[in-house]
Amino acid sequence: MKKVDKRENSFFYLYLLTAGKSISDIGNFLNMVAINMYAYFLTGSAWMMGLFMAVRLLGGFINGYFSGILADRFNRKTLMITADAIRSAALILLVVSPASWKVPLLFFVSFMIGAFSQLFNVALQSSIPTVVGPENRVRANAILTAWQSIAMVIGVVTAGVTLDILGYEVVFIIDAITYLLSALNLFWLPIRTKEGEESTPVSGVKAGFWHEAKEMFQYMRGLPLLLGLMFIRLIDTFGSASHNVGMPIFSAELDPDNPSLYMGLIWGVWAVGNLAGSKGMSRWFRGERERWSEIAFGISTFLMSGFFILLFWGESWYTLLPFALIAGLSDGVSSICFNSRLQQEPDRVRGRIFGVASTFHTIGFGVGMILCSPLFEWFSPLVVVGLMHGIPLVCSFLFSLHYVKRYRQEGSAVLEQEKTRTS
Repeated sequence: MKKVDKRENSFFYLYLLTAGKSISDIGNFLNMVAINMYAYFLTGSAWMMGLFMAVRLLGGFINGYFSGILADRFNRKTLMITADAIRSAALILLVVSPASWKVPLLFFVSFMIGAFSQLFNVALQSSIPTVVGPENRVRANAILTAWQSIAMVIGVVTAGVTLDILGYEVVFIIDAITYLLSALNLFWLPIRTKEGEESTPVSGVKAGFWHEAKEMFQYMRGLPLLLGLMFIRLIDTFGSASHNVGMPIFSAELDPDNPSLYMGLIWGVWAVGNLAGSKGMSRWFRGERERWSEIAFGISTFLMSGFFILLFWGESWYTLLPFALIAGLSDGVSSICFNSRLQQEPDRVRGRIFGVASTFHTIGFGVGMILCSPLFEWFSPLVVVGLMHGIPLVCSFLFSLHYVKRYRQEGSAVLEQEKTRTS
């Protein structure tokens, strides 16, 4: 009888998990656009549309660290299923509610989707080393990152056409079904998401929320590298808010009659770059090369910001598409390096570490959205993106320079030790 390779079996389950997640990701990005447009349709106010996006981000922010505590205390697979089920129920509630309830319910639905999307992502990312083994986490992150970028492009680019053809309520029902399919897929998968049945706080003793938060702060203080990574990620998402908000404006400037063509192609090529970066990382970034994850993270963040600035400077396909490709490639590498490094931490605290990281991410993106939206009223997209991506450009360069010097010093110290031993 042929023996089943446990490693390949775990990746088979990961591919199935990714398939279910990709379906729900398409729905997630589709409803992100649909809820904003529905808010505008109901209220006729662009300000209210922005407010609903802010409520979604607020849900993610409030539930960020709390999601990490849950991910360390409970079964992460159950948490992901619960998050999918609640997001699905929220959308169904919006569809079946009376017309007079729609606007108030949109606030509730936006908040719930933001909060439970955060829970799903924290539980998933903290599970990866257990699902596939710590040595395979880079490859697993590459698979997840690649398919998430594809799902984002499909969801965002097709949202307008889908809404025109099917209408808001049908799209919301489709979104709800994608979450249910993801939940059913997870329920069926025989995967283990925690190294033990239950994890404890850093001190090893169960405690309340504030005590755990204090302990986690002390734990993070002892790991300045992780704090540095999270700070760069925060600044990165701050800058990235500008190109997400500015892309429709920029596309309309390039072609007022058909802006969706430019936006669709730019994001499509970005996704191809992201896919290529993910594929390259899974093949190249193994073994001893993982030592360079901090430098790779800093350099890829630097390149991502730089090429997004160049993208908004370009005017023809000859510059737009290559810049979008390299920006996507760098974005994919940056994300994989970041997640893989956080996943090196012990399973008992990994959920809370991802909870802290997701809170940083939400703060960066939320503040970036608030600041850049009015700036586009006064300045060109190139100026706004240049200003906001210029900050992570400088910070990631300094971060990379610091760690290059550090590794050179460590290498010199090792050589000196070898010379001393042989002499």
